[in-house]
Amino acid sequence: MKIGVEVNSFFGRYGSKIGKMEVEIDPNTNVEKLLENLNIPKDKVGFVIVNQKRVDFDYVLSENDSVYITPYATGG
Repeated sequence: MKIGVEVNSFFGRYGSKIGKMEVEIDPNTNVEKLLENLNIPKDKVGFVIVNQKRVDFDYVLSENDSVYITPYATGG
């Protein structure tokens, strides 16, 4: 099944593709498994938004979900 994903550019340093993309996932894939598939370290994730609602890592994704992954706030 396909979902839309937007990955913050911060995660590019871990080998993840960044920006907006469409991703093919298996049924019953949760957010934690999606992060693994995208090479995003779970401990660097500030929060995950699915369909404009904040969700936990165990949230099971559905067809056509819209996912936004952002890191903890960083200073400059």
